[in-house]
Amino acid sequence: MATLLMAADCSNKDSEFYNDVYISVPNLVQVGPSLIPESQTIFITASIPRILTVTNISRPLDIFETTGGATKLSFTYELEKANGDETWDYVEFESSNVATSKGESQVGSFAIGSSVYNPATNIYEYEAGIQNLSPGNYRLSFGYNSFSTTLIEFRSESYGNNLFLNLDSPTTILDVNGYYNFTVN
Repeated sequence: MATLLMAADCSNKDSEFYNDVYISVPNLVQVGPSLIPESQTIFITASIPRILTVTNISRPLDIFETTGGATKLSFTYELEKANGDETWDYVEFESSNVATSKGESQVGSFAIGSSVYNPATNIYEYEAGIQNLSPGNYRLSFGYNSFSTTLIEFRSESYGNNLFLNLDSPTTILDVNGYYNFTVN
């Protein structure tokens, strides 16, 4: 079930000035290991339907139409590796670490994943595998520069004066500190 928050009066908030709309739809991202255990690959998948049912709105929300034709919904994630008992080091993503089969990925000190609109399926799609990591314990978090531990934040790549959609996706895949933990052997 999605929730839509919109302001009805004038104010000086940046989000209203920049034409932002906020909705919430749970569990749009899945994270998990490869079905082939020896591959040591962790997959991140996001499939977001173009049409969403939103609480308190009489008709479904059409993301593509509402955003003036935004073809991407982007989110960020970062990776850390355990260095001893209590210390974690950030892992720099390289193109050999992120194999993207749907959507787009930009890599560096964190990754930007973009669910790209597929007009044949009417779904914004992203699928990438994090691979070729050295043995050790890892933790994956979402939202570079975000303090949220319970949701994954998407933003539409809208143009001009069109609405920017901020899509928050509460998730159950993260631990209480906001991490997906895994081990590479």
